[in-house]
Amino acid sequence: MPREGLEQADIIRLIDRSNATILDIGTNNGDMSDNFSKWLPYGQIFAFEPDPRAIKKMRARNLSPRIHLTEKALGRSVGTATFHQSSGQDLGAGVIDRETGQIEEWDQSGSLRAPKEHLALFPWISFDKRIDVEVTTLDAWCAETRVKDIDFIWADVQGAEEDLILGGMQTLRTTKYFYTEFSDREIYENAIGLQGILDLLPDFQVVEVFERDVLLFNRRAWG
Repeated sequence: MPREGLEQADIIRLIDRSNATILDIGTNNGDMSDNFSKWLPYGQIFAFEPDPRAIKKMRARNLSPRIHLTEKALGRSVGTATFHQSSGQDLGAGVIDRETGQIEEWDQSGSLRAPKEHLALFPWISFDKRIDVEVTTLDAWCAETRVKDIDFIWADVQGAEEDLILGGMQTLRTTKYFYTEFSDREIYENAIGLQGILDLLPDFQVVEVFERDVLLFNRRAWG
């Protein structure tokens, strides 16, 4: 039976250097970026999030100055795109909003892709609102910031894995590890499954398949 996902010890062992360069794509409120900053005391963490609600929560936190937030989505082209915001309330395990005392609106399933099977699988999550968000590509962002030789990408882009990869082909050639969520069901419209991801990344080999994620290693990466 596959494990649920990577754990702290796994990540520290894989990266194996404290001053690593980490990308947290689809960071939401910054929880994983916060973890990376604590686990890798000299690492630089570059986070990406397009949803204004999540950005507001992340900006309100006292996070490490080594976490750098880009308020954009990463896609296949530079410009603007429609973002399908998720909402709803997880009555079983929802987070309580400190200001209102109510369960927070669910903002963790928004995507550049419209929902499909997601609507039936998670009926308590709705996608009633669409907004325009800024989009850049992984390659364009790296060219602009001169970030290179990425140790680890943590991607949670909710069905937009193909868009992320196609916009980052050059950068991914020198990225060591790529960890991403995937589904072999069409949770979001025209989303690719695991084999589709592997077809786009022939230089990467599977290290481990988890319940909903996969860890890939670049055989041609630096170092």
